[in-house]
Amino acid sequence: MNNVGTLVKFELKKLFNKKMNIIVIIVCLFLITLLFSMAGKDFLATDKSGKFYKGKEAISVRKEQMKEISGTLTNEKIIKEIEKLQELHNDPNNLITNSDGEKDFSIEIYNKYLNNRLDLLTNINRVYANYNTSYITELFNLNLKEQKDFYETRQQRIEEELNQSYDGKKYTPQEKEYWLEKSNNTKTPFEYDFYYGYSNLYNTYELLIFGVIAICICLASVFAGEYQNGTDKILLTTKYGKSKGVTAKIIASYIFATLVFTIYLIFAIGTIFLMFGTDGGNLPIQLSNILSPYVLTFFQSLLYNIVISYTVLFGMVGLTLFLSSKLKNPMTVLVIDIAIIMLPVFLSIKSAFGILNKILFLMPYNAIYSNFSQMVSYKLGNIVIDLPMMTIITYIFMMVIALICAKKTYSKHQVE
Repeated sequence: MNNVGTLVKFELKKLFNKKMNIIVIIVCLFLITLLFSMAGKDFLATDKSGKFYKGKEAISVRKEQMKEISGTLTNEKIIKEIEKLQELHNDPNNLITNSDGEKDFSIEIYNKYLNNRLDLLTNINRVYANYNTSYITELFNLNLKEQKDFYETRQQRIEEELNQSYDGKKYTPQEKEYWLEKSNNTKTPFEYDFYYGYSNLYNTYELLIFGVIAICICLASVFAGEYQNGTDKILLTTKYGKSKGVTAKIIASYIFATLVFTIYLIFAIGTIFLMFGTDGGNLPIQLSNILSPYVLTFFQSLLYNIVISYTVLFGMVGLTLFLSSKLKNPMTVLVIDIAIIMLPVFLSIKSAFGILNKILFLMPYNAIYSNFSQMVSYKLGNIVIDLPMMTIITYIFMMVIALICAKKTYSKHQVE
């Protein structure tokens, strides 16, 4: 064991002392910090007088505005919000004709009333009117006397979505039962308050994929670099070269990846929370997507996403080490890694169905985080697995298989 420990320390020193690795780590850390900070620096808000704010000031203004509507979203409170909206819309003095030739609220009404309510009203609109819309127009003429309880209607919308078909494909009875049961366990009524720190974190969380790419760059030469430099001739002929030597390289690679990615996570999450604060961690994720069936708070979903991102990282590290053991050029390893990671950028996901779509959901770029809004499931026999859990299972399996193959490939490598 001591021999392995010594070898691991040696491999770690090689990884952390390599100039290219140091440059890649620092550049990526700067990039992640910059990209995540933009969410706060570019945040805009307008007060009731119409004065614009940006950055930290805007966040403070929005926090104060949210206090007007914070609290428990009872059915009565939701109905009152719709009634107030309709009252304002029925007054011609509050309306203007927009660039599309349609009636819309004047800028004064936006500043005094809609600025802090638009997200809430959009979610209400998705339940009572049209769950595919991104605005509130259908609430203007909604007949409130014909409407059921808000939370009953929300459940009905989820059922409608589960009954829809896409290109002839639909949810199986087991999948419907799974999602309905999950949604039925959602605690209602929802609490409403400032949650923009978490929502902005989720809007940028996928950018951590740059951290995964940076780590893959650093590890691409773990085995391939030995081939390229000819040092494999020495390592593979030593006493522990084909056993403890390989194990040490793998352990060191995972320690390196974990430490570096943890730094990226701390800077990414810390940057957002330093600007927006940590408010809203105890609130339900349904505030960002009212039809989400997951029973999670924002803080719980963040913890879940951290687990997901580490498993994606570990799977990609395993794949990188396998490719590095198989190929003699680190650049070839890197090209394949980046192609696998970035492929989903060029292929759009059209629905929750079909083999291609379900594979794309599990590709690194899409899998690095989950917003817990889509009802994507994988059916294995009678077992239904949701996307976040399937991501964890897939990348753990990928890691194990890749590491076994990497160790065997390098150990069996014939020194030329």
